[in-house]
Amino acid sequence: MDAQTVEKLKQTFGDRATADLFERGFYERDLAPVPDFLVKPIADTLPDIIIRPKSTEEVAIIVKTAAEQKIPVTTRAGGSTVYFNTVCTRKGIVVDINGMDGLLAVDKENNIVRVGAGLTWWKLERALNSVGLAACSYPSSAQAATVGGWLVMMGYGLGSLKYGSVSEQVISAQVVMPDGSVRELNKTSQPPVSWLAASEGTVGIVTEVELKVRPYPESQWHGLAEFPNAEQMQDFIEYAVALDNKPFNLHFSDPGCNSLRQRLGMASQRAAAAYTVAFDVDGSKAETDAAYLDYQRCLQKAGGGDLGEEADHEWQHRFFSLVLKREGPSLLGAEIWLPIHRLADYLSDVAVFENKKNLGLKSYGHIVSTKHAMVMTMFNADERDTIGYIQGLALVKKLHDIGARYGGTPYGIGLWNTPYLNRCQTAEELGELKRRKNLLDPNNIMNPGKRYGPPLMLQPALFGLGMDLLAATTLIYRGKVGEEQV
Repeated sequence: MDAQTVEKLKQTFGDRATADLFERGFYERDLAPVPDFLVKPIADTLPDIIIRPKSTEEVAIIVKTAAEQKIPVTTRAGGSTVYFNTVCTRKGIVVDINGMDGLLAVDKENNIVRVGAGLTWWKLERALNSVGLAACSYPSSAQAATVGGWLVMMGYGLGSLKYGSVSEQVISAQVVMPDGSVRELNKTSQPPVSWLAASEGTVGIVTEVELKVRPYPESQWHGLAEFPNAEQMQDFIEYAVALDNKPFNLHFSDPGCNSLRQRLGMASQRAAAAYTVAFDVDGSKAETDAAYLDYQRCLQKAGGGDLGEEADHEWQHRFFSLVLKREGPSLLGAEIWLPIHRLADYLSDVAVFENKKNLGLKSYGHIVSTKHAMVMTMFNADERDTIGYIQGLALVKKLHDIGARYGGTPYGIGLWNTPYLNRCQTAEELGELKRRKNLLDPNNIMNPGKRYGPPLMLQPALFGLGMDLLAATTLIYRGKVGEEQV
């Protein structure tokens, strides 16, 4: 990107555009603390300029400039993933839309709102609650994740079991297309709004979203079930997802996760030894009363116990999963989209892997449909320990391999999961996604270098061989389990 274009953009946007090296450096990472020596051979992550627009019109000005000169454009909001979805790989312009965070319109009669794409789900839910409404679903990272960002990811989280993914709740979205034009996409437009789902910012910049919401529930009830093994936990989950009145949320944790929560003062000693499932329901008083009886029946059929006294506390901490990082300094892990009926098998193999490697593995997740769970399995790591961290990345690959054994795929692609593309989509499905990309962004300026194919060093054969060899070596660093270095 030439200096003249940088200066022109700085003049246009004033103090909302910066080419300062120090400020640009903050945009070179997301939640993944990957050492530079691993990143730099693959990606040019330092943007030429950061711009913080306030309106769709300003975003269009940026993208038109980029389109004319074929400058890469990466959209940034919460940056709450670990896959480099919002980190540039070919320099260029980073468009930071965090300032586009307004609640633009509320139609309470029809349960519809229009919001700026940079609005976080946390702020949206609080604003909706103040006028007697609530979001149908939201991510567990709601404090950082934005409405637009979650839309262009897969958009599954709390509430998805009952209301579907966020793409099912979106009525329309205002999008700045790769040529700088502004379009209002809906279900019948060409392209349809559904093309945004899981596009990861590669086909346009979402600036506003109109979505369905719901009346604030009259009543809530929270249960917490405990089980001695993963098989009984899976049975309970399968009974729960078959209910006519689906829970708003089903969240599960294994003993590794619960024992850490207990050490952090977030769970009891009893919970620490168990597999647990949070069963969260809301609606009318009659619906929550009926759900309580459903919970009891599912619990009895699965042979579980009740930790009801901890249920409300678990619900209040539903946005704080990454508190587990406190025993860090960092975490590595695999987030996997997994069939529910293979959940116990997956957790059993993770336990075998833990016995072999002694990493302090911990797994938790959400049930997001009647057939699928999102599972996160993590372990402590330290990016300052170069060799140990590389070995840790190899062990993440082994966790993905365990998931694949049971029909699991990575949740989200970005850059770092491109080696697993053939697990995530068939050749035909990936071909269709590439066709859409080429149709809408023929010059490949929107978030290039991700989603559709791996760079050379992440080619599946090379990546797989290297990671498998590293995973087979004796561990030099294995993080912390509890208070002891192991």
